[in-house]
Amino acid sequence: MANERAILCGGVSDADLPIPGAPLRLRLWGRHANAKLEINDISKALAASVPPAFADLLDIATYVYCADQAITRGGDGVENLGADWRRGLHFRIPVRVLDLWCSDRARTALTTTLGFLSEDEYNFDFVAWSDGPSLRDYLFGAEAETTGRFEEVVLFSGGLDSLGGAIREAIVDKRRVALITHQPSKKLVRRYRALKEELTSRAAHPPLFIPVTINKMKSLGREYTQRSRSFLYVALGATVAQMLGLSRVRFYENGVVSFNFPPSGQIVGARATRTTHPRVLRGFAEILSLVADRRFDVENPFLWKTKADIVRQIVDADCSDLIRLSTSCTHTWDMTKTHPHCGSCSQCIDRRFAVLAAGARDADPETSYKVKLLVDERDEGEPRTMLAAYVETASEVERMTPVDFFSKFGEASRVLRHIDGSPDAVALQVYELHKRHAGQITAVVDQAIADHSRAIRERSLPASCLLRLVCESAVPASGGNAIESRAQSEAPLPNYIFRKMGQAWQVRYAGGPEFVLLPTKGAAYLHLLIIQQGTPISATKLAATVALHATEHLLGDTQDAEGEQCADAGRRKFRGVARTQSDPDAMAAYRARYEELEAEIEEARANNDSWRASRIRGEMEDLGVQIRRDLSLGGKLRREADDRDKVRKAVLAALRRTVQEIGKYDKRLAEHLKPPVLRRGWSPCYSPHDPIAWMT
Repeated sequence: MANERAILCGGVSDADLPIPGAPLRLRLWGRHANAKLEINDISKALAASVPPAFADLLDIATYVYCADQAITRGGDGVENLGADWRRGLHFRIPVRVLDLWCSDRARTALTTTLGFLSEDEYNFDFVAWSDGPSLRDYLFGAEAETTGRFEEVVLFSGGLDSLGGAIREAIVDKRRVALITHQPSKKLVRRYRALKEELTSRAAHPPLFIPVTINKMKSLGREYTQRSRSFLYVALGATVAQMLGLSRVRFYENGVVSFNFPPSGQIVGARATRTTHPRVLRGFAEILSLVADRRFDVENPFLWKTKADIVRQIVDADCSDLIRLSTSCTHTWDMTKTHPHCGSCSQCIDRRFAVLAAGARDADPETSYKVKLLVDERDEGEPRTMLAAYVETASEVERMTPVDFFSKFGEASRVLRHIDGSPDAVALQVYELHKRHAGQITAVVDQAIADHSRAIRERSLPASCLLRLVCESAVPASGGNAIESRAQSEAPLPNYIFRKMGQAWQVRYAGGPEFVLLPTKGAAYLHLLIIQQGTPISATKLAATVALHATEHLLGDTQDAEGEQCADAGRRKFRGVARTQSDPDAMAAYRARYEELEAEIEEARANNDSWRASRIRGEMEDLGVQIRRDLSLGGKLRREADDRDKVRKAVLAALRRTVQEIGKYDKRLAEHLKPPVLRRGWSPCYSPHDPIAWMT
């Protein structure tokens, strides 16, 4: 990796650094301190001790946060997307509970979760705590008197979404909540204090506000993407929750930003943030469960809401006057009393559209924005491109069917396994969320065009303002202009389609309705049979082909690196065995069983069931031992009839489920796929009376 850096924390030794070059040194205490973590902000607020493992967690999160801003991605902020965008960050950190942080599970949970969060590669070397202030400096001796008095810990940034969460918890639901805030800049103190006073006066039970000061020297501010900030927030919230005797924390973030597919308010591609992505929240929960030595949950109750939905909830709670006190802008260095929002960053754009879509224009004065959303001139480059892409993507999504959506945005189907519930139901919620968000955006634009029709006709508005860009077809679509993109999407479809689009399957039969099938083994089996129509394929061969493909594809998005290493080892064994003269049916049975174990371990990780995940990993290792034992018997695998029969039954069951699912969308195709057209048994075969030219 081209952009690698060692980070030495808290005065640790620089001996045997893994990479050359001058390391970044970060210290939270002493004469050479260049970062600040006011852990007393927590202990004093609760009059209780910060547990040692959580003190370590706060240190680690602070070092990660500071290094994230101190090491550039190779250009001016997010402008550079070249080789230096992804960084290799090698941390050496002193900790108090060394055994915890040196465990494979803790190290793996940190590296995989943070790696997905920020798209960097993390390595951690933990050493025993030997320097700095004693933990006694943070102790109060007695247990917190606040234990049992609070029902929820909410992460409160002071932004629009977190304000909606605080209003819901403290005012609407009348719950006893602790609101935790990371306070990096004094610029926000006055606005934060005003929000605190208003929420306190309106809540049935005044919230406990805990602002924690964490920042670094100005010279370390070289990169402002701050992708790791949510890790810092969750560490703060979890520490407070632990001290209050609670076992979860809540982020409040609208679902469009949490999922952050291209339809969201972020730049498409590597720059899209993943701060509250469902996979990240599951990773946080795994880390916190290890630190607390018990189950710890991280939730986002606003996952299925758009930002406009949240604004409406604030208005319905009779709190619309608090909107002006919230702050969404990421360009805090450009903030003034007159213009607390720049109006150019993605968060400002998202916020302003939401306020207008919710009909709350008067609650968020346009004069608060340095650049007005609809009619002000936009600078060339990213500010103009980002706004244009935002509106054009919304226009595209509004026209999309579920087939179009899951075909174009493959990430939408990959995220399903990180959310509880039926994949079909979750997929429909994902689609409807983004469709609703797109409609809210286009409705704002349509109303603005009507309101400014004369100025648009007379071209008295700036040429680079949003309304001129939209009306003069200057808004580029992803991969081409809007007119070309629309023409392509409206091209006639073939009568027979069964093809993979993104991670889903696009299906159409005999000119009927097109629909989308979510990723399943049954759909993959059926696709292979259609490709080779008229040719029987053994059930074990079907299972082996799909299993090997799924293993290679899914490992690129695994959440558990330990499981990934185990799967990687198994995959190498399978490939090695395939080069021998072993029985292909027996080999297929092993492959199929291995894929089943992969699915089971993914489910265990999703449920934070570490005991079950450990048991499954053991079975994976046993399977490898069995393969080696069988190979030792003359270089051939034994024929295991019972295993092959198990595979056959699993394949046929998967095919039956897929046909049943197809029947929900197209009963004609479901009837067509009944025997004898779709023959089942040891060697399934798709054999229509007359050959069909499927697009596959």
